[in-house]
Amino acid sequence: MTIDPEDYLEPRCPLEEPCGCRHEHAPGSGPGAEYTHGNGCECEHDDDCGEHDDCCCDHDHAHGATPHRNAKRRIPMREVIEECDRLFNAENMAGLGDHLRKWLEEARSIGDREGELGILSELMGHYRMVGDRERGLMAVRDGFALLGQVGIAGSVTAGTILINGATALQAFGDIDGALNYYKEAFRCYGAHLDPNDWRFAGLLNNMAAAYAAKHDVKYAEAYYRKALDVLKACGNLMDAAVTHVNLAQMYAAEDRSDPRVASELELAVSCFDDPAAVRDGYYAHTCRKCAPAFGPLGFPEVEEELNWRADEYYVGH
Repeated sequence: MTIDPEDYLEPRCPLEEPCGCRHEHAPGSGPGAEYTHGNGCECEHDDDCGEHDDCCCDHDHAHGATPHRNAKRRIPMREVIEECDRLFNAENMAGLGDHLRKWLEEARSIGDREGELGILSELMGHYRMVGDRERGLMAVRDGFALLGQVGIAGSVTAGTILINGATALQAFGDIDGALNYYKEAFRCYGAHLDPNDWRFAGLLNNMAAAYAAKHDVKYAEAYYRKALDVLKACGNLMDAAVTHVNLAQMYAAEDRSDPRVASELELAVSCFDDPAAVRDGYYAHTCRKCAPAFGPLGFPEVEEELNWRADEYYVGH
């Protein structure tokens, strides 16, 4: 069974006609965008979670591509990603960028196109997070150009790379372009994954954030709610917290007095306080990401507490 973005709304979403996939926790100031690799860490991170996919990690790695027959040598992608995770968890973004650029140059020098594509996918997320628009758009352009050359069209790995590129486009202001690539990614995932696979949650959250940026609250809310359904099925507390914060910010943008603002923030806090929540690097990252939303919405003590929890982890690591 395959699924389609339109399946999540009634009436059906006004999406364009399905396009073929050619090429594997968000908007602006919101905490929704995730840094995702393609294997299982979500993580924005996500390997195929990888998504630090954001996991429903926050990142996705794209290192599951089939080796190109003409590549005599390949970069050590697993070790490269492990170092990415270490630098990310240490909040060393400058070091992370240097690390990725070094390996991008190495992949290109030895003709490892799959490795080059995996590094470009990581750089899409990195440049988005540090706000480097010029290099971010270049990584998207170069990465999408490679997608059609390495034999992974329509795969889960291709979907994850499309998501990483789309979140970068979204962060740099191209909302409509991002939505088009999210739809392609949706069809890549829908052709291979169960509807409750955790990787769908990150995609649904990003699609929701794009609609929220367009002030299309009806569709944004529908995608956020579906993402929460998937996250509940997966038991993913941290990404559920991010989603509740996203909903609170969206409601507040429309009406600060909306009682749903406080109720969604309270649900986010319950995720952080849940005894089942593992106090690891992703927990600290999510605390840090969500904290700034609470103060402006009337919960400064929660903002302070979440920052303290993040500091407590980082100081010890």
